[in-house]
Amino acid sequence: MRVMVIAIAVVVISIPSRGLAQGTPAPINLPVVAPGPVVAPGEGSPLPSGKEISRPLTPVEIIPGVPPTAEQPEPPKPNPVQRVEDVQDQQYVRRGPLGPGWDDFEYLLWWPKSQPLPPLVTGTRSGVPPILGHSSTSLLLGGHMLENQDISGGRFTIGASINTEETVGVEAVYFFLGSRTLSDTFRSKGDPAADSLGLPFVNSATGQRDAFIVAAPGISSGSVYVSSTTRVQGAEGNFVANLYDGQSVKLNGIMGYRYLQVNEGIAIEDMRTQIGGTSAYGPIYDGFDGHNQFNGGQLGLHADITHGMVFCELTGKVAIGMTSEVVKIEGATTINTPGLGGVTSQTLPGGVYALPSNIGRYSRGEFAVVPEGIFKVGLKMGDVSRFFVGYNFLYLSDLVRPGDQIDRTLNPAQIPSLNSGGAFTGADRPRVPFIRSDFWTQGLIIGLETRY
Repeated sequence: MRVMVIAIAVVVISIPSRGLAQGTPAPINLPVVAPGPVVAPGEGSPLPSGKEISRPLTPVEIIPGVPPTAEQPEPPKPNPVQRVEDVQDQQYVRRGPLGPGWDDFEYLLWWPKSQPLPPLVTGTRSGVPPILGHSSTSLLLGGHMLENQDISGGRFTIGASINTEETVGVEAVYFFLGSRTLSDTFRSKGDPAADSLGLPFVNSATGQRDAFIVAAPGISSGSVYVSSTTRVQGAEGNFVANLYDGQSVKLNGIMGYRYLQVNEGIAIEDMRTQIGGTSAYGPIYDGFDGHNQFNGGQLGLHADITHGMVFCELTGKVAIGMTSEVVKIEGATTINTPGLGGVTSQTLPGGVYALPSNIGRYSRGEFAVVPEGIFKVGLKMGDVSRFFVGYNFLYLSDLVRPGDQIDRTLNPAQIPSLNSGGAFTGADRPRVPFIRSDFWTQGLIIGLETRY
């Protein structure tokens, strides 16, 4: 029994020894030492091989229990290939309320204010003189406003932003109405209402109504040609600044310079030939022109309202400045006298209403105001183009018009065909009344706007 116990003890004791011998290490508990600086061996410190190092080694500090830090990977780079829709959306977001640039082309169909026209041509169907006030006399032309017809024209606008936010820009505007000439002709032959033709006036010597006889049965034959012209154009140079930029409403302020020109004219041309006489009268010409040029500064507001593809624009401007007003009066009479050597022609200054007492050029400057209102409605075509129709009203508060400058009180002694070469006597009439008036033009606009 004792021998069996001793044998079992020997077997138990031999098992760990056999494991160590086979290479399985037993856990060893070592004392924990606080970390401290690791000092590299200095120059000349001996190595285990007995050699010396020539330079110090870079120490590497290792903290027990803390794993070395891994290098963080770089973030992924964005894909350089982007969708076209994304690029377009970014460009649209970057665009300011005015846009980089814009232009506007408009067709104008406007009606200007009618010209004032005094009584200019009278006629009768009998041999009595065509003097106003007689029961047989008809007023053939004048005594009312000369109705103007529609005039076509155009307006061109070009502008660009001057800052990166596209909130401030400059623009230039030019518009014109084509010259419109209205005319009428009266002849003594073939017209039963005009056997006698005359130009009515008031005789300064008698104070009574009278008439310059152009045609009379058995005395003379003749014709009267009257024409009126109208020409309007203007230009602007403006600064434009965005004041409000909403989702569907934009409001811009306008400040700049405006130029406006209104030129009108009336021409009267008579042809008078004596019957059985020794002289014939060539053209007897009277011309009255009113030239007006406005220059001034202006302020305005422009509102743009958008709903889907439909948009509406409202623009109001007011310019304040001066109008340079010029009245030009011209007159001439050609007298043809037949002789043995042929016909001798002589041109004398003065016609009938334009005589030496008022012929010339007269000018003055007057304060004036030019308001303008524009309404447009249309459709957007894509992101940059818009088609529209609208209405425009333009007003000039002070100018001279040629019909107002005709003084019908005349001194017959100044009329060359009545007193050629005779002495001048009596009143110095006609004069230059320099009557001032106002002017407006309005009408339809059709156009295309592009913002890019």
